[in-house]
Amino acid sequence: MGRSRHCSEEKRTLIKMLINEGKTYKEVQKMIGCSAKMISNALKWKAKPERRGRKRKTTIRMDRRIARMVKTQPMISYRMIKDSLKLPVSTVTIRRRLCEANLSARSPRKVPLLKKRHVLKRIQFAKEHIGWPKEKWRNILWTDESKIVLFGSKGRRQFVRRPPNTEFKPQYTLKTVKHGGASIMIWGCFSYYGVGPIYRIPGIMDQFGYIKILEEVMLPYAEEEMPLKWVFQQDNDPKHTSKRAASWFQTNKIKVMEWPAQSPDLNPIENLWGDIKNAVSEAKPRNAEELWNVVKSSWAGIPVHRCQKLVDSMQHRCKAVLRNSGYTTKY
Repeated sequence: MGRSRHCSEEKRTLIKMLINEGKTYKEVQKMIGCSAKMISNALKWKAKPERRGRKRKTTIRMDRRIARMVKTQPMISYRMIKDSLKLPVSTVTIRRRLCEANLSARSPRKVPLLKKRHVLKRIQFAKEHIGWPKEKWRNILWTDESKIVLFGSKGRRQFVRRPPNTEFKPQYTLKTVKHGGASIMIWGCFSYYGVGPIYRIPGIMDQFGYIKILEEVMLPYAEEEMPLKWVFQQDNDPKHTSKRAASWFQTNKIKVMEWPAQSPDLNPIENLWGDIKNAVSEAKPRNAEELWNVVKSSWAGIPVHRCQKLVDSMQHRCKAVLRNSGYTTKY
């Protein structure tokens, strides 16, 4: 015999009301269009009492103290919370209470160390440039150097899905090499109009090597591809700000943008370095030469619209700096 149809709460209430008014089963069946079994079940039905779990080990006051301590000391461990507050509960319970308060443990982002003078300079830069029209940002040639390593170039964290107790099986492990294996130093530039040349730096670059790049790589490209009035951007690396480099810029009548120190989040070329490192991670080159070939091909493959979107984000970056009181932003 099959199960009777589900009876909703509204229908149960109606059945009970009709029966209490003196209606027979047959009369109720005709009025509602249900079976006698459904009527019988509706009359017998009782709401189940709410189940209660184990008694909560912490009070509301304890929960508030735990949350307050974490808000004032974000890096504190569960053990230190337990010991400092002398709580009669386990660290697992403390973790649960913090999760309930939306204070789960997360991996902290690595950002440049910003001193007070850096923060003030960043705020000053953002205020001075937040009103710039997009056309002005499009006249800037963005430049930077970056180190690309054979292993571990990928910026984002990787995860693996595996069965329990198989963490050391080869297919579930991530291979590493001391110091990242082979590496290369590169210099590159880009603007709103697309990527410029990319240059592999031989050995360690000093101020003489930097001026050579400016003279032989950057300037020919800028004179050919950049607008008539353009601005050069660089960070505050000592070789960039040396007297020799400053004299070279003055001799060649190149305007250099004043740049706040410790501000990679304001330089859109950092996003392109991230693209390159992701490409290296996916290509898995085996030596320095293959690494350089991957870097060159992935750099050349960056579309113009990617560059345009990054340059046009500068106003948003300035706003983000001001919103975060001069500290590092998501960019």
